[in-house]
Amino acid sequence: ANIRELNRTLDWNLPTDGPKTINGLVLEYLESIPDPGVSLRIDHYVIEVIQTADNAIRTVRLRQIQPVFEAEQS
Repeated sequence: ANIRELNRTLDWNLPTDGPKTINGLVLEYLESIPDPGVSLRIDHYVIEVIQTADNAIRTVRLRQIQPVFEAEQS
């Protein structure tokens, strides 16, 4: 999936200064093709690899997580 399309469609802010696809983004961060079940966090997004085949990532589950703000102490 194209990162810019996902950002536009879902009003997300995945990084667009490097790879243009989710597959490329995962490969850039992990530097290898991961096994199914591997997850990684990029900013406020979790990407879970669901299926790989033919030396490529075929299916991922992508979700946005809410940032956690630590309460300021008075």
